[in-house]
Amino acid sequence: MSDELFRDRVRERDLDNFLVEELHASPEFRSWLLGHLTARFDAPEGCEVRLQKSPTRLQDSRQTDVQIGWFDPTGAVTARVLIESKVTADFQPGQAEAYAAEVAAARSELGARRAASVLVAPAGRLRTLLDASTFDASVSIEDIADALEVRRGEDVPLEVDARLGVRVQLLEALCGKRASAAWIARTVPEKRDFAEAYAALARERLPALRVRPSTDGPKAITRIFEGLTLPGLPAPALRHEFGNSVPWKWVNAQFSSLAHLAPAARASGILAGTPYSAEGAGKSLAIRARTPGIDPQSPFASQRDAVLAGLDAMAALVDWLEGNAPKLAAVLGGGTPTPRAAATTARDAASLDREFADALRDIYAQCAALDYHPTGMLQMIDRLGGIGTARRLLELPPSEGFARLALLERIDLAVESLVLQPRWDGIFTEEERRIARRRLL
Repeated sequence: MSDELFRDRVRERDLDNFLVEELHASPEFRSWLLGHLTARFDAPEGCEVRLQKSPTRLQDSRQTDVQIGWFDPTGAVTARVLIESKVTADFQPGQAEAYAAEVAAARSELGARRAASVLVAPAGRLRTLLDASTFDASVSIEDIADALEVRRGEDVPLEVDARLGVRVQLLEALCGKRASAAWIARTVPEKRDFAEAYAALARERLPALRVRPSTDGPKAITRIFEGLTLPGLPAPALRHEFGNSVPWKWVNAQFSSLAHLAPAARASGILAGTPYSAEGAGKSLAIRARTPGIDPQSPFASQRDAVLAGLDAMAALVDWLEGNAPKLAAVLGGGTPTPRAAATTARDAASLDREFADALRDIYAQCAALDYHPTGMLQMIDRLGGIGTARRLLELPPSEGFARLALLERIDLAVESLVLQPRWDGIFTEEERRIARRRLL
């Protein structure tokens, strides 16, 4: 019997289940989502956060798709965020207005900045839903998928990476990027056999790296290598792209969120005389070289020479990156290296990161004296380091903490202010500094 009979279609409830799990398990994701509400909502500090799926609204006895609640030590609710998911359906009559009434009642009870509503839908639906403006914020499913992909670019455990990958597939199916009848990755036997032989050869040719496990599904035409660390640079995603019935494809090292620096990398001369080019790959900067295309559904023996050429090209790219890391860090540190940037590359990267982390912890101590405790920032420092934390906060929408500091008239304690201090010149890219300046205006 065909297994297609047992393939579920993705439904709106899959989005609701995803939101409940991700908002509960990942404070980082919760902060990212709430960052879209900084103009209308402040999350209380020191409270327990609870998630509910399909709770009944008090105003009309209908159900909210997902609700985030904050509870003080006595168990009393102190804040609420209501989330409505729309994948294909339109609003029911009066549905958007009912959300607005529920939020208004909650604000009357809890405070003007202690309740809000969020609409989550595919980007195309957000443009056509007539009552979308009734909600305090709209978030596209595509943006959520992109946020998860950013996390995949970090040094996360393999299991976490695999889980994030499946969630991205689900979200892509919900917004129509994948066929909705089969979002669950399907293993193709030929590709599975090919993948095993590929991994064995990769271990032989690139023993210092590891190949990320693949689903070996119909669209599995890229292999990702992990384990490369470059001083002064974010960890790159090393990708061997097979292509889809094409004669040529690429090996490349992708640096997340640095696509805007591709022109600077090309103009710097660092790639002159090499087989490498610098291109934008979505939001990432890709340093890449051309390699033969590969058909992973063909017998491995027939593709072995092309695979070897790709693996050898990957090894050469890794050698080049390791040998040119200081120069590349200077280029990616701001487009055109300044004297301070050149000096920075000579400093010990770990020492520099510790200095910046200490500066962030000093900010935390000053905020705590104001009865504001940005504990999420401390968690990010432990996970990403000091400079990585600042870069991540600049990638995300302004946080609720930023809005709170503005209300306290202590914007000097914002990470954006720290980034722009002269002592950190040359550490952050010009684009990152531009973001910081714009937020401080």
